[in-house]
Amino acid sequence: MHPFRFPLLAAMTLGCPIAGLAQTAVIDQSGDGHFAEVVQGGSFDQRVSVQQIGSATIVDVTQEAPDAEADLSLSGENLTATLHQDGEAESGLALTMEGSDGIVDALQSGDPGGSNFATVWQAGSGNSASLSQYASAGMPNSIRLIQDGTANVAILAQTGEGNTLDLSQLGADNFAAIDQIGSGLGLGLIQNGGASITVTQTGSP
Repeated sequence: MHPFRFPLLAAMTLGCPIAGLAQTAVIDQSGDGHFAEVVQGGSFDQRVSVQQIGSATIVDVTQEAPDAEADLSLSGENLTATLHQDGEAESGLALTMEGSDGIVDALQSGDPGGSNFATVWQAGSGNSASLSQYASAGMPNSIRLIQDGTANVAILAQTGEGNTLDLSQLGADNFAAIDQIGSGLGLGLIQNGGASITVTQTGSP
């Protein structure tokens, strides 16, 4: 186990490419213009927790191992969160982003035999979320996205079996594009205001 805690740093890179060991990274940052990069590689149990408070902050997480989890919390304006999870077992993302003009770009790839789970909440105007999940060997994907504000954009893609997607966009003039490929597809949508949406489902329901 490798715990890391670096409060109040303006820029940071964290790497732990130790095969066969569980790894945990914990980062707290307060103030404007922070950057946190976390790279984890190993055989199992990758955990990262990042909390950023301030404007113009960036967090970039790469986890290449089975059983990876990321818990990210960002508060401020002009926020950016990027995530890449790649492993053969369960990958999980919990992200809270509070503020306007936030960007989320997440890729979860559980191939072969992995399940992907993502829960994302964005509050404020002008936010965008791009979430892509890929699973095979009969494994499911799950996305739960809530965007509470105006002029928000969601681009969501799932490939696998037993996919579920729950999207809520609360506010005016939001847009969502959804692409689901596989079997056992499930989709729940709530849009309030002058919203628009495109949905493509390929496979059996």
